[in-house]
Amino acid sequence: MTGRPAFWVWLLGVVAGLLLINTTLVPQARVFTIGTMIALCVLVPVLLAAFWLFTRVRPLRAAPIGYSWMALAWGGLAAFGVAFLANTAFSSLLTKTTSPLFADRWADAIVAPLDEETAKLAGVALIALIAPWVMSGALAGFGYGAIVGLGFQIVEDFLYVFNTIIATGGIQQSGDTVQSLFARLVYSAWWSHWAMTAVAGAGLAYAIARTDRTLAARVTVAVSAWILAMLMHAWWDSPLLSDSTFAKGIPLLVVAIVVFIVARHLDRRSIAYGDAQRLSHTWGKVE
Repeated sequence: MTGRPAFWVWLLGVVAGLLLINTTLVPQARVFTIGTMIALCVLVPVLLAAFWLFTRVRPLRAAPIGYSWMALAWGGLAAFGVAFLANTAFSSLLTKTTSPLFADRWADAIVAPLDEETAKLAGVALIALIAPWVMSGALAGFGYGAIVGLGFQIVEDFLYVFNTIIATGGIQQSGDTVQSLFARLVYSAWWSHWAMTAVAGAGLAYAIARTDRTLAARVTVAVSAWILAMLMHAWWDSPLLSDSTFAKGIPLLVVAIVVFIVARHLDRRSIAYGDAQRLSHTWGKVE
């Protein structure tokens, strides 16, 4: 594994993200200790439960668990770090090229989908480059994408907790933390980053595994899934229907479920018929 350049790209991204978090979130965690402890007590069990659930996806269950942990680390550290810096830079650029009012209203829907979905999908791509045999089909990409998105989502939850505490003056840490976590877990966790990256990851893994398809067809699927993930993100962050959380969120969950069902169907069919894509990506291959 360490002999592949992609591993060192992964490691560099994770270390850089860890350093960024150490200079941004950690100092806030030291100041808002009550909020941090409450968030840890809630988010760590959520993280472990969701991670366990996603690793029950058949291809991930059959592969070494280390790759799932690598996907989680990329999402929570590297992808978050890239997005943290890119969102600030691109939002500033959008403000300068349009207007402060437009940027304030639309920046999240324009900037975040592009850089966040790209950074997260890069994690799935790196796993594929490090261990090509684990990307046995769209279902594997769905699982690894969901785990990358989960890592990003949990770290972002901490950021939102601290932002909420700061916005109210930091005098009601407990109440602000519970309020932020309730909003994030009840009203958005079901169709948030995990769903978007799972969709993009499924398309990428399909393109990697389906060597029996033409290159044009595989690229089309991968790019279409990536664009779909960005559109899902843009829809969620858009100011449209801002008071209708479930009206915005449920369609995203439906899309993720449909992609999962299709990916599972393709995976089962490849097993039943011994497709070339299955034969060229066996779990027995190790390095």
